[in-house]
Amino acid sequence: MNKSYIKIALTLLSVAGYIQNIAFASESASSTNSSNGGEQEVCDNPKDVQQQFYDNPKETKHAEKFMFEALSLLKKHAKHTDDYEIYKEVDDEAIVYYKTVDGIDIGKLELKIPNADNYDGIINMLWDPRGAENFDGSFIDGSLVRIYNENLVILEQRHKCMVKSWTGYYHALAKKFILSENETAIVLASSNINVHDPNEEKKFVNPLVKSAKLFNPVIDSAEDIREGQLSKMYINLLGFIVKREPDCVKITYLISVNTNFRYWVPNWTIRMGIANKMYDIIKLRDIFQQE
Repeated sequence: MNKSYIKIALTLLSVAGYIQNIAFASESASSTNSSNGGEQEVCDNPKDVQQQFYDNPKETKHAEKFMFEALSLLKKHAKHTDDYEIYKEVDDEAIVYYKTVDGIDIGKLELKIPNADNYDGIINMLWDPRGAENFDGSFIDGSLVRIYNENLVILEQRHKCMVKSWTGYYHALAKKFILSENETAIVLASSNINVHDPNEEKKFVNPLVKSAKLFNPVIDSAEDIREGQLSKMYINLLGFIVKREPDCVKITYLISVNTNFRYWVPNWTIRMGIANKMYDIIKLRDIFQQE
Protein backbone atom coordinates (compact mmCIF):
# COMPACT_ATOMS: atom_id res chain seq x y z
CA MET A 1 0.00 0.00 0.00
CA ASN A 2 1.49 3.41 -0.96
CA LYS A 3 1.78 6.36 1.40
CA SER A 4 -1.44 8.04 0.24
CA TYR A 5 -3.45 4.84 0.85
CA ILE A 6 -1.88 4.45 4.27
CA LYS A 7 -2.95 7.97 5.15
CA ILE A 8 -6.46 7.29 3.87
CA ALA A 9 -6.72 4.07 5.87
CA LEU A 10 -5.51 5.72 9.06
CA THR A 11 -7.90 8.59 8.51
CA LEU A 12 -10.78 6.19 8.09
CA LEU A 13 -9.94 4.54 11.37
CA SER A 14 -11.12 7.81 12.89
CA VAL A 15 -14.31 8.12 10.85
CA ALA A 16 -16.74 6.16 12.92
CA GLY A 17 -14.91 7.17 16.06
CA TYR A 18 -16.12 10.69 15.85
CA ILE A 19 -19.46 9.24 14.96
CA GLN A 20 -19.69 7.14 18.09
CA ASN A 21 -19.94 10.00 20.57
CA ILE A 22 -23.52 10.93 19.89
CA ALA A 23 -24.54 11.18 23.54
CA PHE A 24 -25.90 14.41 24.83
CA ALA A 25 -26.13 14.77 28.62
CA SER A 26 -28.37 17.59 29.74
CA GLU A 27 -26.26 18.17 32.81
CA SER A 28 -22.98 18.98 31.11
CA ALA A 29 -23.20 19.86 27.41
CA SER A 30 -22.94 23.36 25.94
CA SER A 31 -23.75 24.93 22.59
CA THR A 32 -24.08 28.12 20.59
CA ASN A 33 -27.47 29.46 19.52
CA SER A 34 -27.07 31.01 16.10
CA SER A 35 -30.01 33.34 16.66
CA ASN A 36 -28.19 35.36 19.30
CA GLY A 37 -24.60 34.10 19.27
CA GLY A 38 -24.79 33.39 23.00
CA GLU A 39 -23.49 30.29 24.73
CA GLN A 40 -26.06 27.75 25.87
CA GLU A 41 -25.46 25.33 28.69
CA VAL A 42 -27.86 22.47 29.21
CA CYS A 43 -28.29 22.05 32.93
CA ASP A 44 -30.22 20.08 35.51
CA ASN A 45 -32.96 22.63 36.21
CA PRO A 46 -35.81 22.03 33.71
CA LYS A 47 -36.84 25.70 33.86
CA ASP A 48 -33.31 26.80 32.97
CA VAL A 49 -33.17 24.26 30.15
CA GLN A 50 -36.49 25.41 28.71
CA GLN A 51 -35.25 29.00 28.52
CA GLN A 52 -32.40 27.84 26.29
CA PHE A 53 -34.47 25.98 23.71
CA TYR A 54 -34.29 27.24 20.13
CA ASP A 55 -37.69 28.73 19.43
CA ASN A 56 -38.66 27.97 15.85
CA PRO A 57 -41.80 25.80 15.70
CA LYS A 58 -41.57 25.13 11.95
CA GLU A 59 -37.92 24.05 12.11
CA THR A 60 -38.62 21.94 15.20
CA LYS A 61 -41.52 20.22 13.41
CA HIS A 62 -39.27 19.33 10.46
CA ALA A 63 -36.59 18.11 12.88
CA GLU A 64 -39.04 15.81 14.67
CA LYS A 65 -40.31 14.38 11.37
CA PHE A 66 -36.73 13.80 10.24
CA MET A 67 -35.84 11.92 13.43
CA PHE A 68 -38.97 9.78 13.52
CA GLU A 69 -38.21 8.55 10.00
CA ALA A 70 -34.60 7.93 11.04
CA LEU A 71 -35.84 5.89 14.01
CA SER A 72 -38.10 3.86 11.75
CA LEU A 73 -35.15 3.08 9.46
CA LEU A 74 -32.95 2.23 12.43
CA LYS A 75 -35.52 -0.28 13.66
CA LYS A 76 -35.97 -1.71 10.17
CA HIS A 77 -32.27 -2.33 9.57
CA ALA A 78 -31.65 -3.49 13.14
CA LYS A 79 -34.51 -6.00 13.19
CA HIS A 80 -32.67 -8.99 11.73
CA THR A 81 -29.50 -10.00 9.91
CA ASP A 82 -31.03 -11.98 7.04
CA ASP A 83 -29.84 -9.53 4.39
CA TYR A 84 -26.43 -8.83 5.98
CA GLU A 85 -23.14 -10.60 5.48
CA ILE A 86 -20.87 -11.28 8.45
CA TYR A 87 -17.80 -9.06 8.34
CA LYS A 88 -16.26 -10.49 11.50
CA GLU A 89 -17.49 -12.66 14.33
CA VAL A 90 -15.41 -11.39 17.22
CA ASP A 91 -17.03 -13.94 19.53
CA ASP A 92 -20.49 -15.30 20.32
CA GLU A 93 -21.55 -11.99 21.86
CA ALA A 94 -20.02 -9.49 19.40
CA ILE A 95 -20.62 -9.78 15.65
CA VAL A 96 -20.01 -7.16 12.94
CA TYR A 97 -22.13 -7.20 9.77
CA TYR A 98 -22.35 -5.27 6.51
CA LYS A 99 -24.89 -4.87 3.75
CA THR A 100 -25.44 -2.55 0.79
CA VAL A 101 -28.74 -0.78 0.14
CA ASP A 102 -29.00 1.05 -3.20
CA GLY A 103 -25.24 1.41 -3.30
CA ILE A 104 -25.00 2.64 0.31
CA ASP A 105 -23.02 0.59 2.84
CA ILE A 106 -24.60 -0.04 6.23
CA GLY A 107 -22.59 -1.53 9.08
CA LYS A 108 -24.18 -3.27 12.02
CA LEU A 109 -22.86 -4.48 15.36
CA GLU A 110 -24.72 -6.84 17.68
CA LEU A 111 -23.23 -6.79 21.15
CA LYS A 112 -24.16 -8.28 24.50
CA ILE A 113 -22.84 -6.89 27.77
CA PRO A 114 -23.27 -9.10 30.86
CA ASN A 115 -25.43 -7.98 33.78
CA ALA A 116 -28.72 -6.19 33.13
CA ASP A 117 -27.84 -3.71 35.89
CA ASN A 118 -25.45 -2.06 33.41
CA TYR A 119 -28.38 -0.72 31.37
CA ASP A 120 -28.51 2.77 32.86
CA GLY A 121 -24.74 3.13 32.95
CA ILE A 122 -24.39 2.21 29.29
CA ILE A 123 -27.05 4.71 28.22
CA ASN A 124 -25.47 7.39 30.38
CA MET A 125 -22.08 6.81 28.77
CA LEU A 126 -23.54 6.92 25.26
CA TRP A 127 -25.52 10.04 26.17
CA ASP A 128 -22.52 11.76 27.76
CA PRO A 129 -20.86 14.26 25.37
CA ARG A 130 -17.49 13.10 26.67
CA GLY A 131 -18.36 9.44 26.98
CA ALA A 132 -16.30 8.46 23.94
CA GLU A 133 -13.15 9.42 25.82
CA ASN A 134 -13.52 6.04 27.51
CA PHE A 135 -13.09 4.08 24.28
CA ASP A 136 -12.06 6.39 21.42
CA GLY A 137 -8.55 7.84 21.36
CA SER A 138 -9.28 10.09 18.38
CA PHE A 139 -12.02 12.12 20.09
CA ILE A 140 -11.36 15.86 20.28
CA ASP A 141 -14.58 17.59 21.25
CA GLY A 142 -18.33 17.66 20.90
CA SER A 143 -20.87 20.42 21.32
CA LEU A 144 -24.56 21.11 20.94
CA VAL A 145 -24.98 23.91 18.43
CA ARG A 146 -28.77 24.03 18.64
CA ILE A 147 -31.19 22.66 21.25
CA TYR A 148 -34.84 22.15 20.33
CA ASN A 149 -35.68 20.27 23.52
CA GLU A 150 -33.80 18.12 26.01
CA ASN A 151 -33.91 15.12 23.65
CA LEU A 152 -33.58 16.83 20.25
CA VAL A 153 -30.42 18.69 19.26
CA ILE A 154 -27.99 19.50 16.48
CA LEU A 155 -24.60 18.09 17.37
CA GLU A 156 -21.12 18.96 16.17
CA GLN A 157 -18.39 16.36 16.63
CA ARG A 158 -14.66 16.63 15.93
CA HIS A 159 -12.01 13.94 15.82
CA LYS A 160 -8.36 13.85 14.87
CA CYS A 161 -6.52 11.30 12.79
CA MET A 162 -3.97 9.21 14.67
CA VAL A 163 -1.19 10.72 12.56
CA LYS A 164 -0.40 14.26 11.38
CA SER A 165 -2.86 17.09 11.97
CA TRP A 166 -5.96 16.01 10.05
CA THR A 167 -9.17 17.09 11.79
CA GLY A 168 -12.61 16.05 10.64
CA TYR A 169 -16.06 17.13 11.74
CA TYR A 170 -19.73 16.62 11.09
CA HIS A 171 -23.03 18.22 12.02
CA ALA A 172 -26.10 16.08 12.51
CA LEU A 173 -29.51 16.13 14.07
CA ALA A 174 -29.89 13.70 16.95
CA LYS A 175 -32.69 12.47 19.18
CA LYS A 176 -33.00 10.18 22.17
CA PHE A 177 -36.11 7.98 22.28
CA ILE A 178 -37.32 6.19 25.41
CA LEU A 179 -39.03 3.25 23.71
CA SER A 180 -40.03 1.50 26.93
CA GLU A 181 -38.85 0.98 30.49
CA ASN A 182 -36.23 -1.44 29.20
CA GLU A 183 -35.38 -0.06 25.76
CA THR A 184 -33.82 3.20 24.55
CA ALA A 185 -32.77 4.39 21.09
CA ILE A 186 -30.31 7.12 20.14
CA VAL A 187 -30.58 8.21 16.51
CA LEU A 188 -28.36 10.49 14.45
CA ALA A 189 -28.42 11.68 10.82
CA SER A 190 -27.14 14.57 8.71
CA SER A 191 -29.06 16.84 6.38
CA ASN A 192 -28.17 19.92 4.35
CA ILE A 193 -27.11 21.98 7.38
CA ASN A 194 -25.50 25.24 6.27
CA VAL A 195 -22.39 25.86 8.39
CA HIS A 196 -20.69 28.29 5.97
CA ASP A 197 -17.93 25.84 5.04
CA PRO A 198 -16.27 27.14 1.83
CA ASN A 199 -15.25 23.58 0.92
CA GLU A 200 -18.88 22.49 0.71
CA GLU A 201 -19.39 22.67 -3.04
CA LYS A 202 -22.88 21.16 -3.25
CA LYS A 203 -25.87 20.46 -1.05
CA PHE A 204 -25.86 17.19 0.85
CA VAL A 205 -28.82 14.92 0.14
CA ASN A 206 -29.28 12.13 2.67
CA PRO A 207 -29.67 8.93 0.60
CA LEU A 208 -31.45 6.98 3.34
CA VAL A 209 -33.63 9.40 5.33
CA LYS A 210 -35.80 11.11 2.73
CA SER A 211 -37.42 13.66 5.06
CA ALA A 212 -33.96 15.12 5.70
CA LYS A 213 -34.56 17.31 2.64
CA LEU A 214 -37.04 19.36 4.67
CA PHE A 215 -34.50 20.14 7.39
CA ASN A 216 -32.10 22.87 6.22
CA PRO A 217 -31.04 25.00 9.20
CA VAL A 218 -28.30 27.62 9.14
CA ILE A 219 -25.66 27.37 11.87
CA ASP A 220 -23.28 30.06 13.11
CA SER A 221 -20.22 27.83 12.92
CA ALA A 222 -16.72 28.28 14.31
CA GLU A 223 -14.03 30.28 12.55
CA ASP A 224 -11.95 27.26 11.50
CA ILE A 225 -14.99 25.77 9.74
CA ARG A 226 -15.76 29.06 7.99
CA GLU A 227 -12.15 29.23 6.85
CA GLY A 228 -12.28 25.72 5.42
CA GLN A 229 -9.60 24.32 7.72
CA LEU A 230 -11.48 21.09 8.55
CA SER A 231 -12.72 18.11 6.55
CA LYS A 232 -16.49 17.68 6.58
CA MET A 233 -18.29 14.36 6.60
CA TYR A 234 -21.94 13.34 6.79
CA ILE A 235 -23.96 10.75 8.68
CA ASN A 236 -26.44 8.92 6.46
CA LEU A 237 -27.80 7.08 9.49
CA LEU A 238 -26.38 6.08 12.82
CA GLY A 239 -28.01 4.77 15.95
CA PHE A 240 -28.00 2.61 19.02
CA ILE A 241 -30.84 0.46 20.28
CA VAL A 242 -30.08 -0.48 23.87
CA LYS A 243 -32.28 -3.17 25.42
CA ARG A 244 -32.26 -4.61 28.92
CA GLU A 245 -32.57 -8.41 28.84
CA PRO A 246 -32.97 -10.64 31.95
CA ASP A 247 -29.24 -11.42 32.17
CA CYS A 248 -27.53 -8.85 29.94
CA VAL A 249 -27.79 -5.61 27.99
CA LYS A 250 -28.13 -6.01 24.24
CA ILE A 251 -26.81 -3.24 21.99
CA THR A 252 -27.57 -3.02 18.30
CA TYR A 253 -25.43 -0.38 16.63
CA LEU A 254 -26.02 0.79 13.06
CA ILE A 255 -23.75 3.06 11.02
CA SER A 256 -23.73 4.49 7.49
CA VAL A 257 -21.38 7.34 6.60
CA ASN A 258 -20.64 9.60 3.65
CA THR A 259 -16.89 10.18 3.93
CA ASN A 260 -17.07 13.02 1.39
CA PHE A 261 -13.59 12.32 0.03
CA ARG A 262 -12.63 14.27 -3.07
CA TYR A 263 -10.60 11.43 -4.46
CA TRP A 264 -11.28 7.77 -5.14
CA VAL A 265 -10.95 5.49 -2.14
CA PRO A 266 -11.37 1.70 -2.42
CA ASN A 267 -14.50 0.47 -0.69
CA TRP A 268 -12.61 -2.18 1.30
CA THR A 269 -10.58 0.62 2.90
CA ILE A 270 -13.71 2.47 3.97
CA ARG A 271 -15.22 -0.73 5.35
CA MET A 272 -12.03 -1.45 7.26
CA GLY A 273 -12.09 1.97 8.90
CA ILE A 274 -15.77 1.76 9.86
CA ALA A 275 -15.36 -1.80 11.14
CA ASN A 276 -12.45 -0.79 13.36
CA LYS A 277 -14.62 1.83 15.00
CA MET A 278 -17.39 -0.70 15.53
CA TYR A 279 -14.74 -2.67 17.39
CA ASP A 280 -14.31 0.40 19.60
CA ILE A 281 -17.94 0.05 20.68
CA ILE A 282 -17.14 -3.49 21.79
CA LYS A 283 -14.82 -1.93 24.37
CA LEU A 284 -17.94 -1.00 26.32
CA ARG A 285 -18.10 -4.63 27.36
CA ASP A 286 -14.69 -4.46 29.01
CA ILE A 287 -15.49 -1.13 30.64
CA PHE A 288 -18.66 -2.39 32.30
CA GLN A 289 -17.31 -5.81 33.19
CA GLN A 290 -14.67 -4.05 35.27
CA GLU A 291 -17.24 -2.10 37.27
